[in-house]
Amino acid sequence: DMTNKVVVVPIGNAGNITAVMSGFLKFYDTGIITELPKIIGVQSHHANPVYLYYQQDAGKRKFEPVTVKPSTAQAAMIGNPVSMPRVIHLADEYNKKAGKQRVFVVEVTEQEIMDWQLTANRNGHIACTHGGESLAGLVNAVKSGMVNQNETAVVDSTAHALKFAGFQEMYFENSFPPEFEISPRPELMNAPTLVRPKDLAHVPAPGKPLDGEEFQQFVKRTSEEIASALALTRR
Repeated sequence: DMTNKVVVVPIGNAGNITAVMSGFLKFYDTGIITELPKIIGVQSHHANPVYLYYQQDAGKRKFEPVTVKPSTAQAAMIGNPVSMPRVIHLADEYNKKAGKQRVFVVEVTEQEIMDWQLTANRNGHIACTHGGESLAGLVNAVKSGMVNQNETAVVDSTAHALKFAGFQEMYFENSFPPEFEISPRPELMNAPTLVRPKDLAHVPAPGKPLDGEEFQQFVKRTSEEIASALALTRR
C-alpha cells in the first residue's frame, strides 16, 4: 500500500532516483501498486544542478551543469549528472500517471547534512553523509509543507557510516576547511571514548588475539566499564 508514502533519495549522478522512479512505474503499470508514492530527491547547495533545473518555470526549463564545491556527500558531488535526461523523462511520466506532481527536488546545506547524519546516528541509526543528506531533505520538505504529518517517509541512507567516517572526525575535531561551510554544534560533537580496563594485564591487539579465560575476562570487564560509563544498571 503506497498511500501516504514518501521516498527520499539523495541525487548525485541521479542513478538512484531514476531507478526508484522506474521501479515504482513498473509496479504501477503491472498492478502491483495502485498509487505512486511521493518521491523527493535531495541535493546539497554545493552540487545542485537538478534542484536548480526544477526551480525554473516548467515551460522554460533548461538544464545547465554547475561547478561543484566541496561536499561531505562526496558521491553526490556531481555538477553534470549523466542520468539527467532520464530524470526529466521519468519525472514527467511519473507525474502524468499519478495525475499530479509526485516528484520533487529539495536543497540542503552542508551544515544540515552533517547535523542530521549525526542526529540519526545518535538515535541508534547507522547513516553515512548521504543518509544525512536525505534526512535533512525530509526535514526541509516537512517544514515547507511538501510532506505532512500523515505521511510515512522512507529515507535512503545508501551506505554505512564508516564509509565516510573522516567527515565525522572532522566535525568532532572542528577541522573542516572553510569551503565546506560547516561549524560543529557542541551538542553533536560526540567524540569516541577509549574503553580499556586498567586492571587487565592482557587486551587484544593486531596479531595477538585473546582466548580462553583471558578473552572471557576482557569481555566481562570491558562490558562493565561500558555499562558504567553509560550509567546502565541491571533490570
